[in-house]
Amino acid sequence: MPDPVSVEFENAAGRLLARAYAKRGEWVSVRLADPTIRQATMWANRGIVVTGPDTVPGGAAKTRWARALIRALYRQHKQGGSGSLRVEVGRKIPASPQFDPRNPGAGGFPPSRQFRLQIARGGSVALRAVRRLPDSQRIYLPASGTEGGKYEMGPRWSNPADRDW
Repeated sequence: MPDPVSVEFENAAGRLLARAYAKRGEWVSVRLADPTIRQATMWANRGIVVTGPDTVPGGAAKTRWARALIRALYRQHKQGGSGSLRVEVGRKIPASPQFDPRNPGAGGFPPSRQFRLQIARGGSVALRAVRRLPDSQRIYLPASGTEGGKYEMGPRWSNPADRDW
């Protein structure tokens, strides 16, 4: 069962991935607006705090809202993409002075986060990149005492039992 918040990002994830596939090896950037008051309230009524911190080990997504977009991107990429997907969530960008959170349609830019993704070229380039990753950045690590094909959970692995959906 997918994260219910990430389902809301399916269309946006598809558009972002299309841009990234067209520019393999290059970063594609976008601003992820913070949830509106209406969106945050709707999810809070369902028991999910989208403005809360990212609960995945490492907390690289910063918030539950950004984690939902990352999950949608990886799910869509897994269904029909090729190459390795990299996603980075950047700094918080404050709202413009004209933005009114009670009336978001009136103009101005809402608070957001810089968000970027890349589809790696793959092949030997990808293999070299994986070898350069420190163990702290890996989801899976080779199982100790085994040779070839056996893996165990690494520091970036997220336990499904810890999720709130």
